[in-house]
Amino acid sequence: MVEEKQSGADWRPVYAELENSIKIRHYSPKTLKSYIGYTRQFQAFVKSKDAKLIVAGDVKEFLTWLAVKKKVSASSQNLAFNALLFLFRNVLKSEFGKIDGVVRAKRRPYIPVVLSRDEIDRILSLLPDPYRLMIKLMYGCGLRISECISFRVHNFNFDMGILTIHDGKGKKDRTVPIPEAL
Repeated sequence: MVEEKQSGADWRPVYAELENSIKIRHYSPKTLKSYIGYTRQFQAFVKSKDAKLIVAGDVKEFLTWLAVKKKVSASSQNLAFNALLFLFRNVLKSEFGKIDGVVRAKRRPYIPVVLSRDEIDRILSLLPDPYRLMIKLMYGCGLRISECISFRVHNFNFDMGILTIHDGKGKKDRTVPIPEAL
């Protein structure tokens, strides 16, 4: 019979199973990196306690520690929660149930910064080519940086005035109109 350790347990099988579970579900590499990062922080927080001995109280204390001591943002705390939820459900094959009483990081109200047309024109006039064209495409078509740098000539349909983005966020394809000025 293998004895479960209160500290110093080997977590390599947990990480291997976590990586396999994420890859099987075709989650993005960024999700894999984030989930492994929060799992490492959690492992350090529980002092490498054997994974079989981890309980909901450990998760609650960790999430509270993130908010109070580490002062992480609300979105980072939510990401940590989702990482641990995934770990429990898909790797440790257990549920940690309802987590009540966790100190939640406060989400600040988001007030978007909107530049005037004049400010946009001034910024664009200062950019050298080809960056100016890239920024105009991003601004005019609502592209993400990763989408802008990955598309090719065949993504443009100038006859119809549309741009097709393949494998955008969430591995989804979408089409957007190309501004006539471009």
